[in-house]
Amino acid sequence: MQKQEGAALIVGLMLLVIITLMGYTSMKGTMLQEKMAAGLHNRTLAQGGANTAVRNGESFIYNLVNQTNGVQISGTPNGSMSNIYSYYNVLEEPTSGINTNIEEFSKRNWNSTVGTIHDHNFTTVHVNAKLKTNPQYIIYELPFRKGSSGSSAFENAGGSAGSSQSEQKAFAVLGKSDSGDGKTFSLVRSLYTAVVSSGSTN
Repeated sequence: MQKQEGAALIVGLMLLVIITLMGYTSMKGTMLQEKMAAGLHNRTLAQGGANTAVRNGESFIYNLVNQTNGVQISGTPNGSMSNIYSYYNVLEEPTSGINTNIEEFSKRNWNSTVGTIHDHNFTTVHVNAKLKTNPQYIIYELPFRKGSSGSSAFENAGGSAGSSQSEQKAFAVLGKSDSGDGKTFSLVRSLYTAVVSSGSTN
């Protein structure tokens, strides 16, 4: 009878190890793809929520300009005029720094109290498409370069003395949102320009 050396057992064990490693690698790749898909899903949700907040803010300022019949709209450090903020902590003073309300709103948290919450509740929609927190937006007036006369670079003479003057102003609408799991955060900003009047339009 021929003596067995155990070669078949060794080969079989080696093949088993190779198959196990291939299965583990395949499973790990599948898990990575699932995480990537989930990340893309959350990023899309957060981005969509922030875009929706921006559109909500743009609609607000559009209606505000129309409804005020040309009355001047200006940002203030504390947003006392229709929740529109100035870019600087002190009006037209760059040395005072960027408005702390804007900086606080821009942070990756929901501690800011100056944001306007979107009027639609996105936290109650489909379980796979809802957001953890409703999107918010903030509006602030962007500073314009002053000319040698002290007037805004976009200011246009409105006619004779005593008549109204119109000027073009720019506002930034900043929207933020997070995904349903709260792990993905998105911040979107748009530029909105409007022609406003410094006096009566009559």
